[in-house]
Amino acid sequence: MEECTRNNNAAETPGMEPPEVDFSEFAPSSYEEWKSIAIATLKDASFDKSMFTKTYEGITLEPLYTMDHSPITEAARSLPGDSPAIRGARASGYLAGPWEIAQDSTGSTVDETASLTRHELEKGSTAITLLAGAGTPINSSADVKKILSGADLARHTFHVLTGASSAPIKYFTNAAKELGFSASDLSGCIGSDPIGSYLRTGAIPKEFPSLMDEMADAIKSAKESSPKLRVVLLRGAVYHDGGANAAQETAYVMAGAIEIIYALQERGLDIDDFAGAVRFEFEQGSNFFMEIAKIRAAREVWSRVVSEFSGGNPDPGSARANIFGRTSFFTKTYYDPYVNMLRNSTEAFSAVMGGVDGLTVGCFDEAVRAGDEFSRRVARNAQIMLQEEFHLTAPADPAGGSWYIESITDSLANKIWETIQDVQSRGGMLACVKSGCVQNAVNEVLLERFKKLSTRSDRAVGTNMYPNLTETPLPGAGHIEAPSAPSGTDITPILPRRWTEQFEQTRRRTDDYKSRTGSNVRIFLANMGPVSQHKARADFITGFMEVAGYEILTNNGYATTDECADAAISSGADIAVICSADATYPELVPPLARRVKEKKPSMKVFLAGAPAEEHKQSYTDAGVDDFISVRSNCLSVLNDIQKAKGMK
Repeated sequence: MEECTRNNNAAETPGMEPPEVDFSEFAPSSYEEWKSIAIATLKDASFDKSMFTKTYEGITLEPLYTMDHSPITEAARSLPGDSPAIRGARASGYLAGPWEIAQDSTGSTVDETASLTRHELEKGSTAITLLAGAGTPINSSADVKKILSGADLARHTFHVLTGASSAPIKYFTNAAKELGFSASDLSGCIGSDPIGSYLRTGAIPKEFPSLMDEMADAIKSAKESSPKLRVVLLRGAVYHDGGANAAQETAYVMAGAIEIIYALQERGLDIDDFAGAVRFEFEQGSNFFMEIAKIRAAREVWSRVVSEFSGGNPDPGSARANIFGRTSFFTKTYYDPYVNMLRNSTEAFSAVMGGVDGLTVGCFDEAVRAGDEFSRRVARNAQIMLQEEFHLTAPADPAGGSWYIESITDSLANKIWETIQDVQSRGGMLACVKSGCVQNAVNEVLLERFKKLSTRSDRAVGTNMYPNLTETPLPGAGHIEAPSAPSGTDITPILPRRWTEQFEQTRRRTDDYKSRTGSNVRIFLANMGPVSQHKARADFITGFMEVAGYEILTNNGYATTDECADAAISSGADIAVICSADATYPELVPPLARRVKEKKPSMKVFLAGAPAEEHKQSYTDAGVDDFISVRSNCLSVLNDIQKAKGMK
């Protein structure tokens, strides 16, 4: 006890230094040493095929990132606020001021929009946020005056889309004056997006040169009377919601900016005029790290664009992109909608980690219905909590220095630049839109996403994996309908899609059929042997079939094939799925399938698992109709079952 006391007292004696610890005996591991261990763990599997991941952007992800993988570039060595602003447009990050909380107040009418705007500002939003060109019908200064009534325009900023035309901007400036504010009080962005709006609707209200005339006038007017107000809002939503990858979304927005810059130069404006007037907005998808990299890469690419137009001597202010983010509509699901809260949380987190200047968090139920007070409150508070409880306002650029993020930021920036160059080689963004090559490129990625989701190599929790069959639809839930192109279009529009829509349509057919007929597809699990023998396959089939909402008839297993076949037939099921172990299949499958088919030819018989090639033909000859394994196209199998049942 005395010795212990003496040691403790000695440790607390002022001026005494702790003993040095020698770590020389712990040699650092190399990448090659790790790789050799990984290869041994993989056994017969190929390291190259198993450990590298290809993204939708065409970037191959390493299984492990080290300092050697981190790019040694000027951008990677820069600090926050330094050109090319990859680490943030401000040296202080969010320490000098947090990002803008820009919660959408767009309603179906002017009165509803006015009410939502007041409520949002009272509850914590800092920006007046409207999709006036894609939602609320605003046709006069009187409409805007009603919406802005009660707002302190000297304190709250704007984040407003006017649509393809810049003309509605004057409604806001006139309304502000009528409410007692000067034009110099206005800040934020009230801007148009000509090319994005054109792609969304397939038509524009005026010819492109006329829209450029309006934009040039708006930029000149704002420069003179509203220097804190931006009047161009170029959004990535149309590409992202169409299924585009991160490189496409960013590249097409930037290519659209380049198209506009050329047009404005013809009208006497330069790159600095445009750079001071433009705001970019990108949607945040589900790939957490890629979405962080997207925001950082967008700033780097914009810096390159400005440098090109300024002859290699860009103005530092012009080269710093003003970027807002929005959580993805594309990733939101109709079924199990509360899971969307989690999706919104990670998407918002990635936007903040990437260093956005402002952010909109969508309502978790936006794929289902118009948001109510609860869903709006959850969305708004997600941002407030990120700022005030989770302290994401410090430090500046928390993602900086990550070997992984720095590497994919560099790779993504190069992919974006390559895509921009491809667009320019084809005559520019407007020419590519009119020819349809942009739409086709986005659609190719959309189809790839659908394919990976259908085979469940991509997983959407609550939709194609782990469905919640006990859920009840949210009040006011709308129907799931495939988007259809509007009539009278000049080009093929990029319609808003959602990655889970095909599975949702399958599930909805089951729900509608049950509602009309009171019956369902019934799946009998033909479990053979003890639980330990069949459980893994039975659980797999249950999860597979429940994706479509089918009824599963389960049991603890049967000792004989005759007993199992008779139980399957008497169950009244549409399909019997044989579940057991690979080693037992050669003995069990032929007599079981044959007995079911002899007694009830109309009953389908499936086998859980991919059969050994030498046994497949004997299983088929005995009556097995299909094989379901992890390699099966889940969506295709489920839809075929519905067709056989007569579901439409």
